[in-house]
Amino acid sequence: MDSQYHSTLFHIPFEVRDAIYSSLFSSTILSFATSVPTDDARLNKLQAPLHAIALLRTCRRANAEISKSWLSHVLFYFDDPMSLLDKLAPIPLEELSLIRYISVRGDPLLLTYPPKIQVHHNLVGVLKLLPRLQLRQLTVLGSGSDKFQYRMLDEFIKHGNGWQELRFISHDSGMLGYAYYCLDPTLCDRYQRRPQPEHWQRVMEERDGVHSYPSVSIYRGKRAGHCGAVFKPETREVMAQSHNGAPFSVDDYGTAEDPVFISESERGKELMVAVRRGQRGMDYEEKANSPFLPGRDIRRDFPGKTWVEIRAACTKAAY
Repeated sequence: MDSQYHSTLFHIPFEVRDAIYSSLFSSTILSFATSVPTDDARLNKLQAPLHAIALLRTCRRANAEISKSWLSHVLFYFDDPMSLLDKLAPIPLEELSLIRYISVRGDPLLLTYPPKIQVHHNLVGVLKLLPRLQLRQLTVLGSGSDKFQYRMLDEFIKHGNGWQELRFISHDSGMLGYAYYCLDPTLCDRYQRRPQPEHWQRVMEERDGVHSYPSVSIYRGKRAGHCGAVFKPETREVMAQSHNGAPFSVDDYGTAEDPVFISESERGKELMVAVRRGQRGMDYEEKANSPFLPGRDIRRDFPGKTWVEIRAACTKAAY
């Protein structure tokens, strides 16, 4: 006799059960921290809760009905890029392509190249190691200096793939207000600010096409120090940097601090930049053989290597 025959769950229509499964997994967060030993207790305590997907492990019939669909509903949170690669790079591409929601800290990936040369890679390059990735939403929690955060977001907008919507969140507004005077022409395009989101909107339209309607919006908390303000319409406002329609010099813009974003009373306001890819037939999947990034690219440095092989080589070089 079927031991699940008397279960109320399996007496309701499948469509209702499917909605229950979706609701359950949509409220589930799987958290993963670095697998590298660290003295930071905050990193060490982060781990996936053992009960998070208990339904799949305790009920064969539910497991069969749900199959791999749960991957499209849960939110995967990673406290650093290395834990993201350690967890996702080895899984089958078919399963990777089902994942829809990822949140990750925007720290650089630090690798030790032979012979003991430390190299940093931005998150944009990290995701290039995950072909078939096609997220509905990628959330990046900005960290590091103002210039570092600005450059990372700029690279996501220019070269990022594998996501339909990007939410880049910074705990303050400094990344849109720092001063940078370009003395080295090779660094100007990396760090010099432009009026936003006007410039990024133009970049997205060039990438995806004006008529596919990509969009870039900046949301800012109304009060300094209010964590999470950017997620609620009543506690945030839409922001735009303006040059009042007047021509501006690319060489001069951003050479002085923007007090609207960086003064003592304004800097502490949380910031979220929401980037949406084109909506009409846009293929945003991360491709296996996509062009190398300008400058440093992990795939160029380790041609034909998987992440497991790259990690092993860098771990060996570090010791």
